[in-house]
Amino acid sequence: MSEFKLIKWNSAVNAIIFLILGLLLLLYPKESLNIGGYLIASILMLAGVSFILRMIRNKGIETNGEAMNLVLSIGSIALSITIFTDPTWIIRMINVFVGIILILSSLMNLLELLKYKSNRTTTWWIYTVISLLILIVGIIVIINPLFLASVIIRVEGATLIINTLHTLLIARKVKSRLLITENSQTN
Repeated sequence: MSEFKLIKWNSAVNAIIFLILGLLLLLYPKESLNIGGYLIASILMLAGVSFILRMIRNKGIETNGEAMNLVLSIGSIALSITIFTDPTWIIRMINVFVGIILILSSLMNLLELLKYKSNRTTTWWIYTVISLLILIVGIIVIINPLFLASVIIRVEGATLIINTLHTLLIARKVKSRLLITENSQTN
């Protein structure tokens, strides 16, 4: 198979995979989050179990580092069980953390803006509105953490679809240019 046909074949397979993945993310964000949670839980479980099995095979703990690894492995297994029972738990926790950061940051910004207001700066109100909007988003993210995750998953899905179409259009242009180049060289 020629190099061009191999590249074309790989591009087509990648395009199909990304298009399907993009559609799944766009149409089924909650299920996608669940699958992501299960993947994270599986990785944590495998990591924890593999270290414990290695420790059993080596017949015990010899160093403080290995003892710490044992504790982390048990924690990893416990966390994976938590995620297996509720696969969106980890995503909710991350988003609650992001929401807290947004709220604290916007509150600190609002306190700083009070100084600007007292200095009679004319643009302080624009920054105040932006800080208040960020505060509201932070509160929404804490109240409904899966909303943000669902929006992000949908945006990722749409981006994959757009990227796939873009890649196919570029491949088509490259192919037509290569054909033009080949035809001009044969004449």
